[in-house]
Amino acid sequence: MEFRKLYLQGKKSFEENGFECPDIEARAILAQSLGTDPLEIYAHPERSVDPGRAQVFERLIQRRLSGEPLAYVTGRREFYLRNFSVTPDVLIPRPETETLAELAIETARRMNSPRVLDLGTGSGCLAITLYTETQNCEIFASDVSAATLSVAARNAGAHCARVRFVNSDLLGCFAKSSFDMIISNLPYVSGAEYAKLPREIKHYEPLSALLGGEDGLSCIKKAVDSAREVLREGGFLLLEIGSGQAKDVERLIGKNGFSDISFRNDTSGIKRVVKATWRK
Repeated sequence: MEFRKLYLQGKKSFEENGFECPDIEARAILAQSLGTDPLEIYAHPERSVDPGRAQVFERLIQRRLSGEPLAYVTGRREFYLRNFSVTPDVLIPRPETETLAELAIETARRMNSPRVLDLGTGSGCLAITLYTETQNCEIFASDVSAATLSVAARNAGAHCARVRFVNSDLLGCFAKSSFDMIISNLPYVSGAEYAKLPREIKHYEPLSALLGGEDGLSCIKKAVDSAREVLREGGFLLLEIGSGQAKDVERLIGKNGFSDISFRNDTSGIKRVVKATWRK
């Protein structure tokens, strides 16, 4: 069967099942099945497909139709114009997290060889993006899950990023005053919000990377409290937060002795990232 026929077959399946972007879904899965770039499908639609590859395509289509996220089906997700490997052990990188990446890059570029920690690194997309965009940081990335760190380390290797990975729950294993900046996209979904999430998220992405307690702030509270110990004087704390959490987070951070608190909006106009400075 030709590239074209397989693509049209997949597209039709997604159209019939009400998918919003059936063409993109079909092309991404076909490229993954063939082990090629989607551009090859555009450039050479007449090429024939090995029967074994066609069977892989059909299996992947069925996984997607069952509700599994496209990123897990293809094993990849783009973040900051780079492809990252993703598995069900890690949260799928979101476009809004690029807001945190942008602010971290801007901040690091104004510093002299900062020592940075990406707390709860997941796929490693933040730490790796910061390294590749600045080349002036000494970067550590921590996560409580060894399986998650394995994915992150694989991504670091793929992007030639020098990142030190540490298996740790929050900040307990790090020395006092050891970092110039901490960046983090910790779980911030509340219990009520989690109950309303689409099946595609709730049934496939790791609960531990999404749920931040009943109020959505439990992980952020712990991180803010312990960040005071490991940040150096004048160090920065950058956190991604949920929609509507800005006031509570500002109050929490201020109560813990941080100053110069500011927010960065994402592309939807939501206060998505908070930045604060630690002063003893």
